[in-house]
Amino acid sequence: MPRVLPKPKTSEAHPLKHWAMIVFESLGVGALTIMLVFAALLVMVGAYVQIVWPLTDWSLVEVNLDPYRSTISAAFFLLFTAASALGFWFISGAAWKNQKANPSAGRVAPKSRISSLPR
Repeated sequence: MPRVLPKPKTSEAHPLKHWAMIVFESLGVGALTIMLVFAALLVMVGAYVQIVWPLTDWSLVEVNLDPYRSTISAAFFLLFTAASALGFWFISGAAWKNQKANPSAGRVAPKSRISSLPR
């Protein structure tokens, strides 16, 4: 006689854990955006060093960014916050909440005419 094994209990994920994961992933989107901005700045500085500086001998020694420190910090904080909010909007699914279902999603693509040509 076959033995019937009991089904294992599957517990639902705790809602707090679910939202904590979404927030963590959203903050990752913000951090990735800041890293991409720093990478773009690094590429721009590299292009300047390779192209402008040798041609003009303009080394930017006299440029002082200290008066703009608070503005730059605020811009990076705003960029991080906006990217995190946008990441939260996409990752949580709110971006697709009011979207209509695609009627052609269940259809099978027609055969290509090229595959039916004689060889």
